[in-house]
Amino acid sequence: MSGQDFAIGYGRGEIEPKIAPLVAAVRKAGFITFSSCEGHIEDGERGGLPRATSVSFYARENEAQRVHERFLRCRDQLACSWEFTARFVLQWRTDVWVLGWSLENCGIIEPGEPSYFLARTMNAAWKIDIPILIEMFDGMTDTTTPIAQP
Repeated sequence: MSGQDFAIGYGRGEIEPKIAPLVAAVRKAGFITFSSCEGHIEDGERGGLPRATSVSFYARENEAQRVHERFLRCRDQLACSWEFTARFVLQWRTDVWVLGWSLENCGIIEPGEPSYFLARTMNAAWKIDIPILIEMFDGMTDTTTPIAQP
């Protein structure tokens, strides 16, 4: 898998530009992604809820454990707090419930002006954290057995 086998853009089925490099790294590491978001400040500014930067992928428990171990090693370098969670998701092609994992930005760690929290969180995710997470997944490319399509 090339890692970059998707369209970049904001349309349905496209990967948003600021999260695309992380999606490519997750795929290059052998995982199949099923959801991603670069994060959106403007939703919060219009009265809606802002969208957090995130990437979701299918993984077996032992593979997710390796992702988590690598994540813990790079956590102190991250500007934001991230959560690594699992849930069962309905795989739309097979109509089967499978285990899906998500890395989601929970907010910038460094204190600052509350009115700029969302902007600071998104910018820190885009400029600091995504490159670190890409490197984290890039280091897994030699050891991950590709996951069959659920």
